[in-house]
Amino acid sequence: MKVNINIISSQFEEEVNFNVHNVDKKITEAIELLTSSNQVIQYLLGRKEEKHYKVNIDEIFYIESIDRKIFIYTKAETYEIPEKLYLLEEQLAAVDFIRVSKSMLLNINKIHSFYPKLSGNLEALLINNEKVIISRRYVANLKNKLGMRDN
Repeated sequence: MKVNINIISSQFEEEVNFNVHNVDKKITEAIELLTSSNQVIQYLLGRKEEKHYKVNIDEIFYIESIDRKIFIYTKAETYEIPEKLYLLEEQLAAVDFIRVSKSMLLNINKIHSFYPKLSGNLEALLINNEKVIISRRYVANLKNKLGMRDN
């Protein structure tokens, strides 16, 4: 797909035009993103050693629930967060986070590769060389989000 961007003066209203053969899922998602009145979440507030930190969404590898506590994992740090996992799932769906198990949300932009296990689960190797398990119940969601088709 060809993309054109024209920078205009701030006195003119910004607009987006699509010239497409048909309106598919990607175009629909782009329209929703552009016209949504909801702001896309940019960061979460995490706590570590009694201090609070702004953690940028694009730095988060995954979010995990352990013993009824929610933790944010970045490349180098771990933070605790008071939100519920199901609420984070709703908030982060627009920024490429998906549920991959009952207790984990994964940033699909941090996946380096993944491969099937004998159990029907997938094992994902993240770009920081950490491995996480994608439960077989959520494999179809991951493949759908990545635009994969079953052959």
